[in-house]
Order: sequence, then C-alpha cells, then structure tokens
Amino acid sequence: MIALALLFVFIIGLLLVIVWLLQKYFDTYSSLHISKNIHSNEFQNHLELKENTRKVFEMEQQINTLINKRLTEMEEKFPTEQPQEELSEMLTGNFKKVLHSTLNLLKIERYET
Repeated sequence: MIALALLFVFIIGLLLVIVWLLQKYFDTYSSLHISKNIHSNEFQNHLELKENTRKVFEMEQQINTLINKRLTEMEEKFPTEQPQEELSEMLTGNFKKVLHSTLNLLKIERYET
C-alpha cells in the first residue's frame, strides 16, 4: 500500500514538473512573440516617420514654390528698381500730399475747438 502511495506521489510530482516546464515554455514563447511585435512596431514607426518627413519636405517645397511664384508676380506688378528721377518725383509728390493732408487736418481741428 505504501508503495502504491509513493508511486502516486511520484507520478503527481512528475506531472507538476511537466506542468511547470510547459508554463515556462509558453511564457518564453509569448515573450518572444511580444518582442518580435515590439521590434516590428519600432520598425514600422521608423518607416512611418521617414514617410512623414518626406511628405513634410514635399509640402515645404510646394509652399516655397508657391511663395516664389507669388513674389515674382509681385515683382512684375511693382518693380523695385525705378529710375532715380521717377523715384525722387514720386517721393516729393507723396511728401506734398502728406503735408497737405496733415495741414488740412490741423485746420479742421483748429476750427472745431
């Protein structure tokens, strides 16, 4: 009877060792699977980051192209280089207009007070 009980204890012990080894195996397997997912996620994020930076660069290029186009249109409409005579005439004309409008405003304020 004692031999039978020892046999059952030995079998139950072996089963517990097998269960423990199986748990350890599945824990190791699942951790490997998770680490593979982490590495693939990191790689995927790296690829997405590269793609996003490329898209941002393309958008910046499009914006710069549009700005340059608008600047050239503006240069065509309002050239910055004018002959010196025209520039001085324009400045004196604008200065006279500013003086007249300022004096007229002073006249109006003086009469109102």
